Amino acid sequence: MNVLGELKLITRKEKRNLEKDTNYFLEFVRIKEHFFKDLNERLKRVKDHRHQSYITYDADILLLVLMLKSICNLKSMRSMTDNFNKDECIENIGKILGIEELEELPHYDTINDFLVGLDPSELENIRTYMIKELLKKRSLEEYRINGKYWGVIVDGTGLYSFKEKHCEHCLKRVYNKGTENEKTIYMHHVLEAKLVVGNMVLSIGTEFIENESEDVEKQDCELRAFYRLAERLKNTYKRLPICILGDSLYACEPVFQICNDYKWKYLIRFKEGRIKTIAAEFAAIKEIEKKEKEIGDTYWIKDISYNDRKINMIEFTTVEKEEEKRFVFVTDINITKRNAKGLAAAGRSRWKIENEGFNNQKNIRYEIEHANSHDYNAMKNHYLLTQIADLIMQLYENGLKIFKTVKKTAKEISSDLLEAIRTRRLTDEDILKLANPIQVRFT
Repeated sequence: MNVLGELKLITRKEKRNLEKDTNYFLEFVRIKEHFFKDLNERLKRVKDHRHQSYITYDADILLLVLMLKSICNLKSMRSMTDNFNKDECIENIGKILGIEELEELPHYDTINDFLVGLDPSELENIRTYMIKELLKKRSLEEYRINGKYWGVIVDGTGLYSFKEKHCEHCLKRVYNKGTENEKTIYMHHVLEAKLVVGNMVLSIGTEFIENESEDVEKQDCELRAFYRLAERLKNTYKRLPICILGDSLYACEPVFQICNDYKWKYLIRFKEGRIKTIAAEFAAIKEIEKKEKEIGDTYWIKDISYNDRKINMIEFTTVEKEEEKRFVFVTDINITKRNAKGLAAAGRSRWKIENEGFNNQKNIRYEIEHANSHDYNAMKNHYLLTQIADLIMQLYENGLKIFKTVKKTAKEISSDLLEAIRTRRLTDEDILKLANPIQVRFT
């Protein structure tokens, strides 16, 4: 029976019974332990910059509490402290960390003080561990592009904006320059690389778009950030067969060359104004050869010359809301009758970083545009911890069996988790069960 059929047949009473027998927090921890059994230990080993004589809470407690803030959709640090101030919640967090006597959880000021001095690379290393664990389990192999390449979407977005300069790393934009209405907005932006696997987009790399100092002649930008991010991705995942997915900004020679040097592939949205010579040749050849190579709504041309390389182009046409839409992509993957439609679908999956990615993290859960600290380094760490929490949360939402039967919104899922943490005490038997193997299916 498919999921839609189950949703139609289940009654309200059956739904109540299913949920009554489900401890959502326990199930969340089971998913975490299944995929990342060493995560607690790695959180504990994060390098602590604080003087040992002043430490009340170890790094694992501080970081886990902040991750739980994100997954429970608590919008502010103060709200986190208020909502977690329950004996059941304190006891549950102590149990999953193996702390027998935990009387209180850290106040949000304590957590922010810790994040101010924490090197963001510590959190990046934890995320790298998590991604590599997922790849080792081989449970996501079916989502490879062309059966070989891992799709990695890259895109930038804004995080915070200020009317006054926040720090020396701020980007700035001047509006109505030279008029009496001139104003300057100061901003912090980020470039994300996300591994796309089915309905999930999992953060695999982050590069903050930032000026080195306030007196730079030219501001940092998304493409410069990509060059830095690509180098770090290659150093971290040396042999991972990656296919870069991006918008038309990335359809340029430097990106093509990076992919060639790193032995990556690319599948990038193309717009006519980006590379005019390619656009003109594509249009001319299409006019001549269209009848020979068209397959329904998909058309492609191979081996278009550009500089010293050959580029393939694929066009996909569809009707959405009674409006015809046309998508064109450039790629160095060989296009055939067998894989054309699949490549077009993979190219379109770039939108997932905006929908399942940024839109979800800004407007549905996590509130990443809300500055939980005024310190820039702490801001970075808040963002990185959100990406780690989101990684587990996507596995939980897509892998927990009950969600294939009981339909819930993202906010309802977070609300249920918060209620479970606050009201349902984990037993010693529950903790013992975490060691038992489970099966997780994403399809």
